[in-house]
Amino acid sequence: MKRSIIYLLCAVCGFWSCENKDETVFEKTADERLNEALGAYEKQLSGAQYGWNAVVYPGGGGSYGFYMKFDDKNRVGMYSDFSLESGKTIKESSYRLKAMQTPTLIFDTYGYLHVLADPDGNINDGADGDGLLSDFEFTIYPDSVTTDRMAFVGRKNKSKLVLTRATQAEQTAFNAGALANAKAFDNISKYQVYFKRITLGGVTYELSANPVSRTIKLTWLDGNTAKEFNTSYYYTSSGLVFTNPLVNGSNRITGFTNIGWDASKLQVSVTANGANTVIGTAAKPLIVNRTAAREWWDAPVSSGGEWRTVEGFKVNGVEDAFGLKDLTSDSFPYVVYLYIPAYGSGYDLFAPAFIEDGGLSLHYGDAVRTPTFVNDGRIIFSNAGTLGAVPTTGPVAKTSAQLYDANGYYLIQTSEKTYDMVSAKDGKAWVSWFRR
Repeated sequence: MKRSIIYLLCAVCGFWSCENKDETVFEKTADERLNEALGAYEKQLSGAQYGWNAVVYPGGGGSYGFYMKFDDKNRVGMYSDFSLESGKTIKESSYRLKAMQTPTLIFDTYGYLHVLADPDGNINDGADGDGLLSDFEFTIYPDSVTTDRMAFVGRKNKSKLVLTRATQAEQTAFNAGALANAKAFDNISKYQVYFKRITLGGVTYELSANPVSRTIKLTWLDGNTAKEFNTSYYYTSSGLVFTNPLVNGSNRITGFTNIGWDASKLQVSVTANGANTVIGTAAKPLIVNRTAAREWWDAPVSSGGEWRTVEGFKVNGVEDAFGLKDLTSDSFPYVVYLYIPAYGSGYDLFAPAFIEDGGLSLHYGDAVRTPTFVNDGRIIFSNAGTLGAVPTTGPVAKTSAQLYDANGYYLIQTSEKTYDMVSAKDGKAWVSWFRR
C-alpha cells in the first residue's frame, strides 16, 4: 500500500511537472500571439510600396482582376476589371483585420469588391439573393502567406482572394487605366458573326468567349481529332490572363496582351506569345457536331421541360433584334419565348409567354413541323400552322420568319442545359436557349 502511494505521488508530480513545462512553451498568450499576427499582416498589407495585384475567384465561378493599395489608417484604394469605369477610377473604402477564431481581413464599407457579392443580380449579372457567390470577409491562412503573396478564403461562400505584390511599373499602368484598356477584349460580344477564329503558333482555333461568365473556349483540329480547351480569365495591368494556360505541343499560351478594338472593322486585335494577330470570323463552325441538333431537340422530350430565350434572336450584332422585350398581349407583358418539342402529334410549339395572374400564360403560337435533321449537322424548321391568333406583323412575325430560314441552323452546346442556335446561312443570326 505504501509503495502504491509513493507511485501515485510520483505520477502526480510528473503530471504537474509536464503541465508546468507546457505553460512555458509559449511566452505569450494565444490572444497576444493572435494580435501580433494581425499587426504583422496589417504591416505587410500597408507596407507594399506599390500596392497589390489581386484576383478574386467567386464561389459561383469566373475570375476578376483588381488592384489594391492599403494604407496604415485602415483605408484601401481599388481598381477593378468589372467595368470600364471601375478599371480607370480608383475607389477608396475601409478595411480592418480582426480576430475571428482565425485572422480575418474584412472590407467593411461598400467598394468594388462588394459588387461581386451584391445580392442584386442586376448589379453583377448573378442570381438574385446570391450575386456571384463572392465574399468581403476573408480568412487568412498563415501557410499561404509569403513576402510577396497572400492568399485568403471567403468566410461565407469560400471564394478566393489572392494578392501578389505589384511593381512600380504595374502601379503606374493601373493608374493610367490599364484595366479599362484591357477590357477592349469585351468588344468581342459586338461581332456580327457568331463564329470567331484566331491563329496562334500556326494553329487555327475557333474562339468562344463569354464576358459575363469570364470564360473562354478554344477548339481546334489535331489531324482529324477535335480538341477543346476551356478556362476562365481576368484582366491585369498587361492584358488578359488565362487562369489555366493553353498547352498545345510546344505552344504555351497564358493569355493576351496589347488588346485593341477597331470600331470601324468591328475587330479585336491581341498579342500572344509575342505575335500580333486579330480575331476574325467564319460563317460556319470549324468543327461541326453532327449530332448536336438532334440532341437539342431530344433533351426536353426525354427529360422534360422546354427551351427558353428571353431576347430571342441576335441579328447583325443587334441584341433582341426584333423587339421582343416590348411585346405585350392584351396589356400583359412578355416574359420569355418558348420552344417545346413534341408539343402535339407531329408538331412542336414556338410561342411567346406572357405574365398573367402571377404565372406564365400562352396566348398563341406557331405549330412547327418536327424539324428536318440534315446529315451535315443542320436543323431546318418549317411551319405547320398556328395556334390562336398569331400576329402577322411585328416582333412575333419577324421572329417566326427568322426561325423558318431555309438554310437552317447549327446547334452549339455551351453547357449542360444551354445551346446557341446559329444561322447556317452566314452565322449572322443566332439565339441562345436555356432549358427549364
